[in-house]
Amino acid sequence: MDARARARRVVPFALDAWVGVLTVVLLWPLLTGSGHPLARDLVFTPHQPFRAAWLGLGSTPARAVPLDALVSAADVVVGGAFLARLSLAAILLLAGGAAHRLLRDAHPAARVATAGLAVWNPFVVERLALGQWALLAAYAACFVVVACSVRLRRVAGGSPRERGRVAAGLLVALAVAAITPTGAVVAAGVAVVLAWARGTRLLALFVAVVVQLPWLVPSLLGATGSTGDPAAVDAFAARAERFGGAVWSLLGLGGIWDAGSVPPSRAGVLGHLGSVLVLLVVVGGWPHLRRLLPDTAPRLAIVAAVGLGLAAVATVPAGAAGVRWLVEGVPGAGLLRDGQKWLMPAVVLVVLAFGALADGATTAVRRRSPGLVGTLATVLVLLPLAILPDATRVVWPTVSPVTYPADFTQVARLVDGSEGSLVSLPWAPYRVYPWGSPSAVFDPASRWFDADVDMSDQLTVGTTRLVGESPRSASVGAALARVDTSQGSAAASDELRQLGVRWLLVQTDAGARPTLPAGYVERFRGPHLELYESANPIVPVARSGKTQVILVVGTDLLVSMFVLTAMVVATRARFTRRRELLAGMLPRTQRGS
Repeated sequence: MDARARARRVVPFALDAWVGVLTVVLLWPLLTGSGHPLARDLVFTPHQPFRAAWLGLGSTPARAVPLDALVSAADVVVGGAFLARLSLAAILLLAGGAAHRLLRDAHPAARVATAGLAVWNPFVVERLALGQWALLAAYAACFVVVACSVRLRRVAGGSPRERGRVAAGLLVALAVAAITPTGAVVAAGVAVVLAWARGTRLLALFVAVVVQLPWLVPSLLGATGSTGDPAAVDAFAARAERFGGAVWSLLGLGGIWDAGSVPPSRAGVLGHLGSVLVLLVVVGGWPHLRRLLPDTAPRLAIVAAVGLGLAAVATVPAGAAGVRWLVEGVPGAGLLRDGQKWLMPAVVLVVLAFGALADGATTAVRRRSPGLVGTLATVLVLLPLAILPDATRVVWPTVSPVTYPADFTQVARLVDGSEGSLVSLPWAPYRVYPWGSPSAVFDPASRWFDADVDMSDQLTVGTTRLVGESPRSASVGAALARVDTSQGSAAASDELRQLGVRWLLVQTDAGARPTLPAGYVERFRGPHLELYESANPIVPVARSGKTQVILVVGTDLLVSMFVLTAMVVATRARFTRRRELLAGMLPRTQRGS
């Protein structure tokens, strides 16, 4: 192997070191501390039992399908503490590593700059601060989807076996993105547009549809297909982080609806500078990106433009009205309500354009003033950090781990495996614990106990209180509301029993103590949790019909079979290519037959 070939194999792993450094910086509290991350939407427990709701067989929309099912399966092997660290680190490493490998023909300085921006940009930082790691997994997988889609298009004229091997790799990449429905939709769009060619159209469409089935089937069957509150469109629309409007913030790769997830620097000069630099990167880097990815850049630009349009549509009065109509009338259309998440393809394009522009600048400087290449490379590598210097200020509070009180384990011993559901009180989806993060966190009881957990799904965003989407949650909430009315707690208790509510869990340090209905007997009292059981529980009727269960479980098993087979095929093909490469490096007389 000559020096150039050796360098091409070693350089990517050397560049991964910079990705590793940024990953450690962003996740420092999590990687150096003990316990479980518990803040905002980032909720990990020591063990997450499997429930039918994880497959979309509950009464809530399938927005975490199949994510929760996969977490439950992984928890059996590694446990929640290790899984949290592995998942978040792997996501950032995948994003940076896959991004710079897409520009394998660029200068190493340009590639390391690409890797840095893939990890350290407003979109990643804001979503990580909100705790939405599954969406970031889809973002990271999009870089791999781009590579696999391009490869599939290039073998369009090859043999069916060759196309099948490449399609297998694409299916695996799409499966990673599809752990959340939004990721499945975005990655599928990227794959279809980039892989579309004669001979690959059906393959691209097939793998794109397969990864939608785990969330799409339960939604279509009505198990989780309820419509949403149109007020959620305005509540979750992209927001302006500074003067200039929401679109200006989106152009800077930010604009998330939650102000608490935005680094303070985004509101000032650095935020404006970030938007300006994104525009300069796209315009200035476009010719170089066309040179590095000639057939891919125009197609990726189309997907990015569509994503930007979806992100911005709810910020325009006419567009917001259209989205409200869809959310209110079409089951599953609630996916559209969080506009900024559709920015993913645009972020991928900007990252690659930045690397292409850096490659062009490095090449020009090397020709005219070789001594300045090192200086330019340093500036390019540090530029993402300079534009967003306070990323850790919003990320660290979210990823800092906490230690759960022993009360949770004590309650689990009593309720795990029992019939009937558990109601988590106070009746609110988010709560603040004095022993945890200062930020409100999604109720961990929803994932801790091996029992069906009923909780409020009425979110409060700013001053807007949204109507929930779960009919069962609404029924339980209405029964609880009757405790303090003239109808009395006895009527509320009877209604809860009819709904199959066996347990009442009161998290005493997570809010105002609620008034409990009559007929529930204390079974545990600790400093943080209290548990009450119905004196005469009624065994509940199954919430999902037999046909729904068969169709949903059958679909999931079929998709799992496809993905596992694709993993075997893709892995085998990769080892075959490596073996052929090693054989080619040997003298001809030593290669064997």
